[in-house]
Amino acid sequence: MDTTQPVLHFVLISGFLDSFNPCAIAVLLLFIALLFTLKKSHAVILTTGLLYIAAVYLSYLAIGVGLLRVVNLFGVPHLISIIGAWIVIVVGVWGLKEYFFPDKFNILTIPISSRQIIAKWATKATYPTAFIAGILLGVFEFPCSGAIYLATIGLLNAQATFLKGLVYLLLYNLMFVLPLLVIMFLASNRMIVEKMINLDEGNSGKLRL
Repeated sequence: MDTTQPVLHFVLISGFLDSFNPCAIAVLLLFIALLFTLKKSHAVILTTGLLYIAAVYLSYLAIGVGLLRVVNLFGVPHLISIIGAWIVIVVGVWGLKEYFFPDKFNILTIPISSRQIIAKWATKATYPTAFIAGILLGVFEFPCSGAIYLATIGLLNAQATFLKGLVYLLLYNLMFVLPLLVIMFLASNRMIVEKMINLDEGNSGKLRL
């Protein structure tokens, strides 16, 4: 029985689902809006956005590779898969609770303090700060959006070698940043960016749901 195709499909779909993260989208749109305000050229805007997306990709990939290496060391793949599945279930139920019964104790959103740190770097709108903001975003968003990632890593640990798992993680993270790439290339003028920002702000709760 060939398990390669089901695993590949699971990885691609999971990465795409994990990509609908309001925080990553909001920071990218903030960058683009600032660069338009500063009257930067389209080439500069594109380069800055791509640097941010590359940093998000690399930081999230590094987290995944580290976790995959750790769970490989345990040598109990099915136990890791079961733990990952239960984490997804618990986080999913809590996410429903946060959407339908919101209160001050929300664990599935990036804390205000972390958002302020990311925004501090983002508002400088330079190549280095775009890269730093992307790295920070990848690190800070993992605790609130990493349940799907953990389940995927648990599956890879059970179904693939470490090297195959690494290839799958490369694909997973490509799907993870795909919406950011689409937004980057769609944001060709300031009016479109402003509409995207309003759309993101008005639907962030639904995206998390």
